[in-house]
Amino acid sequence: MIKEGRKKIIKCFSKVFTLLLLSLVTFSLESIAHGFEKAAHWAFQPVKKVDPPADPTGWSGNPIDRFIRAKLAERGLHPVGAADRRTLLRRAYFDLIGLPPLPEEVQAFLDDDSPDAFAKVVDRLLASPHYGERWGRHWLDVARYADTAGETADFPVQEAYRYRNYVIAAFNQGKPYDQMIREQIAGDLLALKGEREKYAERVIATGYIAITRRFGYNPTVEYHVMLSDTIDTLGRSILGLAIGCARCHDHKYDPISMSDYYALYGIFDSTTYAFPGCEGSKPGDFMPMVPPAEAEVVLKAFGEELAKYDAEVSKLDAERKALEEELKSQIQPPAAPREAMAGDPAVLEARKKRVAALEAKMKALAADLVESRNRRDAFRSRGAPLERAYAVSEGKPHNARIQERGDPKKLGDEVPRRFLKILGGDLVPEGEGSGRWQLAEWLTRPTNPLTARVMVNRIWQHHFGEGMVMSPNNFGVRGSPPTHPELLDYLAALFMENGWSIKAMHRLIMLAKVYQLSSDNEPLCSRADPGNELHWRFKSQRLDAESLRDAMLAVSGELDRSMGQGHRFPPKETWNFSQHNPFKAQLEDTHRRSIYLLIQRNYRHPYLELFDGADPCASTEGRLITTTPAQALFIMNHAFVRQQAEKFAARLLAAEPDGRRRVALAYELAFARPPDGEEARDMEEYLARYRQRLEQARVPAERQLAQMWASFTHILFSSNEFIYVD
Repeated sequence: MIKEGRKKIIKCFSKVFTLLLLSLVTFSLESIAHGFEKAAHWAFQPVKKVDPPADPTGWSGNPIDRFIRAKLAERGLHPVGAADRRTLLRRAYFDLIGLPPLPEEVQAFLDDDSPDAFAKVVDRLLASPHYGERWGRHWLDVARYADTAGETADFPVQEAYRYRNYVIAAFNQGKPYDQMIREQIAGDLLALKGEREKYAERVIATGYIAITRRFGYNPTVEYHVMLSDTIDTLGRSILGLAIGCARCHDHKYDPISMSDYYALYGIFDSTTYAFPGCEGSKPGDFMPMVPPAEAEVVLKAFGEELAKYDAEVSKLDAERKALEEELKSQIQPPAAPREAMAGDPAVLEARKKRVAALEAKMKALAADLVESRNRRDAFRSRGAPLERAYAVSEGKPHNARIQERGDPKKLGDEVPRRFLKILGGDLVPEGEGSGRWQLAEWLTRPTNPLTARVMVNRIWQHHFGEGMVMSPNNFGVRGSPPTHPELLDYLAALFMENGWSIKAMHRLIMLAKVYQLSSDNEPLCSRADPGNELHWRFKSQRLDAESLRDAMLAVSGELDRSMGQGHRFPPKETWNFSQHNPFKAQLEDTHRRSIYLLIQRNYRHPYLELFDGADPCASTEGRLITTTPAQALFIMNHAFVRQQAEKFAARLLAAEPDGRRRVALAYELAFARPPDGEEARDMEEYLARYRQRLEQARVPAERQLAQMWASFTHILFSSNEFIYVD
C-alpha cells in the first residue's frame, strides 16, 4: 500500500513538473516570438526607396498624387474636385504663416494666370518671417516649451525665450532638420569646434534639453525624474517612441530594454543642466553665450572689480569696529582713571564731547558702510556683463546603473552609455565626454529609420490635419500603422536626399493636387472612408488657439508683427517663491503673435487652455479639438474679442465711406472672399435694424455708427467660416 501511494505521488509530481516545463517552454517560445515580432515592426525597418506607382488616369500632378490615387483606386474611390482659388490661398496662408491673406494679396493671386502662380505664393510665404512663427510653434509643442521651471514653486526662467526664438529663426533660415537636431542635443559641443559667430546660437539650441521640467520642491532631490522627462521627450519628439516606458522595466511592447533606457540616462546624467532656482535656492549662473576664453576675460575683470567693492566694505567695516572699541573705552574707561575723573567737570565734559563726536562719526561710517554694501551687492547681483543662455554643458562623464523599478536608491548593474540597440546602439568611446555628441550623430544618421519618418509625418500632419501615422509621438507597436506606408518611406528617403529640407517638403506637398482638393463631401467616398484617411477630399480644420487670436488681431489691424523677446518678470532679488507662494505670472497686454505669450507650466494661460493649447508639461503630438460652451461664450463676451471687433469696425469705417463697399471689405478681410448677394442683403438689413434699436435706446448719434459696425464685425468673428479653414 505504501509503495503504491508513493508511486501515485511520484506520478502526480511528474505530471505537474511536465506541465510546468511545457508552460515554461511555451512562454519562452512566445516571448521569443514576441521579441521577433517587435523587432520586425515596420517602424524599425530601414527606410525603403520606393518608386511612385503609375497613374493611368493622368490626374496626378506629382509623385505624392500617384501614391494617393493608387490607394483610392484600390477601394474604388476617386478624389473630389479642386478647391477654388480663394479657398486655396486662405488655406496656404494659415498653413504656412498662421495669418489670413490681405485683400490685395488675394486679388494678385486671382489676377496671376501663370501655371506657377500658386508655387510663387508658396515660395513667398516660405520666405516670410511669419513662417518660422507658425512652424516653430509646432516644434515647441513637441519640445514642451515653457518660460517656467515646473517645480512646486514654478520658478521663472528669464532666458528661456532665447530657445523659442532660436527655433523660430531655424525654421525661417531653412536650417536642415538634421542640423537642428544636432544643435539641440549637442550645440554647446558643436559651438566649441565651430565658427565664432555661431557660438551663441548653438549654445542656445541646447535649451531643448535645458527646458526639461523640474519636479518637487527641490529638483536636485527629484533629479532622476527630471532626466526621465528629458529621455521621454527625446524619444517622443524625435524618434516617435515611448522610451520612458522602459524606466522601470523592459518595454512591454517595443524592443526597448531597461539597459537601453539607462544607457541614455548615463548620457544625460553626464550633462550639467542649468539650475533655474527652487524653494530656498536662487537660480544659478546660466551658460555664457561666448567661448570660454572670452568669458574668462570678462569674469576675471568682473572678479577684480568685485574685489574692489569687497575691499571697500572690509575697510569700512574695520574702521567701524575700531570706532566701536574706542567708543566703548570712552563710555566705560578703566576703573582707576574713572575714580580720578569722577569729580572733575572739565574732564567729564571733554569725555562727553569725545563720545558725541565718536557717535556722530560712527553714524556717518555706518551709513557709508550700508551704502558700500548696497553698491557691492547691486554690482554682484548684476553679474558679469555676459549674456547667458538657459542651456546645458558637459558634466563628469560616467555610466549609470539600472534603477530597480525606477527607484534611484535601488541600484543594479552598470550600463555603458550608448544608443538604442534596436537602432544600432554603438558605445560611447572612453574619453569622449557625456556622449551627447554621439547621440546627436546616431539620431541623424541615414540608417536610423525613425528620425526622418517621424518629421515627415509631422509635416504631413500639419498640412492635412492628421499624419499618415495618426499617433505622431508613437511609431511603436501600440501606435497607429501608416495609412500610406510606401508614401511615408518615399517622402522620408526624399527628405534625407534633399538635405533634410523642411521647406522643400512643404513645396512638394502643397504643389500636389491632393493638397489642393476641395473640402466638399462626396457620399460614396464618405460611406467607404468616413475618416478621409485616403485623402479623397481636403479636411476642414479649426484654427488652433494661436491662429485664432492672431487672425482677430490681423483683421482688426492691431497685430504687432515684431519679434517678441523676454518677458516682464519681477526683479530677481525678490524671488522668494515656494510651494506655498509659487510664482504666478501676470497676463501680458501684448498684441504680438501668440507664440510670444508667456507660457507657465503650473498656471496655464486661460485663453490657451480654453482653446486647447499645447501642454507645456509634456510633449504634445497634436492639438485636441474640443467644442465647449465656454469657447462660444469667450467669442461672444470676452473683452479681447469685443475690443478687436471694435478696432475692426473702426478700420472699416476709416477705409470705406460707402456701407455696401464696407460690408464687402469686411468679408474680404475676414473670409478672403466677397459676400454673395443674399449675404450682402442680410447684413444691410441687420445693420438697419441694429441702428433702429440704438435709436430706440437713445444712444447718441455720434456713437451709433461705431456700435452697429462693431456688432457686425463681432458676428464675423463668431462665424464658423472665420474659425475654420477649408
